[in-house]
Amino acid sequence: MIQHPSLVRALLVPLVAVVAIACKTGPAASPTSAPRALTSAPGDVANAARSRRTDSIGLVGVALATDAPTGRLSATGPWRLTTSTDRVVVRGTGRGSWTIERRGTRLHISSRGALSATRDAPLIAQPAGADVFVTWNGRRYRGSIELLATTHGVLVVNRLPVEDYLRGVVPLEIGAVGEPERAALEAQAVAARSYTYVRLQDPDRPPGASRYDVVATVTDQVYGGVEAETPIANAAVSATSGEVLTYGGRVVNAPYHAACGGTTAEPQEVWREAPVPYLQRVSDQIPGTDNYYCEGSAHFRWTRTFTKSELAQMMDRYLRRYAQGADGSAGSTTGSHRSGGVGVVRAVAVEALTPSGRVGSLAVTTSRATYHVRGNDIRFVLREANGAILHSTYFLIRDEPARGGAVTGLTLEGRGNGHGVGMCQWGAIGRARAGQDYRTILQTYYPGTTLVREH
Repeated sequence: MIQHPSLVRALLVPLVAVVAIACKTGPAASPTSAPRALTSAPGDVANAARSRRTDSIGLVGVALATDAPTGRLSATGPWRLTTSTDRVVVRGTGRGSWTIERRGTRLHISSRGALSATRDAPLIAQPAGADVFVTWNGRRYRGSIELLATTHGVLVVNRLPVEDYLRGVVPLEIGAVGEPERAALEAQAVAARSYTYVRLQDPDRPPGASRYDVVATVTDQVYGGVEAETPIANAAVSATSGEVLTYGGRVVNAPYHAACGGTTAEPQEVWREAPVPYLQRVSDQIPGTDNYYCEGSAHFRWTRTFTKSELAQMMDRYLRRYAQGADGSAGSTTGSHRSGGVGVVRAVAVEALTPSGRVGSLAVTTSRATYHVRGNDIRFVLREANGAILHSTYFLIRDEPARGGAVTGLTLEGRGNGHGVGMCQWGAIGRARAGQDYRTILQTYYPGTTLVREH
């Protein structure tokens, strides 16, 4: 479980894409069918939403694994495994499990003491009743599971109604909260639903019968199936059923992040994007006080120190990759950079701050060259030894002594967690505790948007 992750995805993918980043989709809007504005009172809206059929919203394909070497398939009750032409391969009872693995372009299905067969993909596992869940590697999922052979393994796609998908997303994205924070859960549900609708309209999604729309990790939104569901998060999803954010008549990607550290950022401060009218800098300061709504975050303030050895290893690995433009990055270098390591680190300095106070450009001077790292890319260069990215770009550098022409270490004093654009999740939690409803929270972090319910 990832606690309070922020999420960024394809339409505003950061310039360093060596791993999936912990932030949400970029702010580009995407056309959808014309939504209907909500004009009823909040109670009427919630009651009407609960009565709607979730399958009228549509199905979303969630990739649980894209290249699984093998896996166990079963269900909590009667189920069946069929081909794409509805030919039955397995009639399961829910007792025992079936092993799935790739055999060339086909899938091999086997169970101890039972059938062993190889069939053309895709194969589709479906529950036989409304109270039955299909399982993959012991985890329960609503809807069906589709299996397709890939070059290196098995593509596993959970296909289910959007509202059911959100049940497994909201509690993992916002973290463990209670009744006083219900409004934050409801705001999270709307933001996550808006993101999902935009992905469903993405023309670049994988084609074919077993294509998927999102993956179950921070690359899109963290999804844990039935195991992740909580009663209060399910209630938040139901209370906002079908509601999305729009701007100019289009559903928008509503980016969010764990904690802003005091103020959110605009897209052009973090990514190389044009300004977006509904993504403005928002202060999280509580009016009339010196406190902030997002102070409950463990990363509201933080300090990170890199030793000389850690700094050298980090720069040789991640700065070099950035400077070479690996995986689409666009590093800027002045000086005589050569192949191999980046050289001895002589200085690390903030070149420019953005209007929200984040680092807009960082200069790393070594014995070989000066490297300029910009925006959210900084988080992917200044990493932990385990590869975890920096909490945020909202930091200052504490002066460190240099000896023998080399920096002896690097200490950052920072605030916040995530890219900083859009809704601050800990801020939403603080605002909910202060009595704000989810509509107020959404209008605060996405000013100028309209809350609507899709047909």
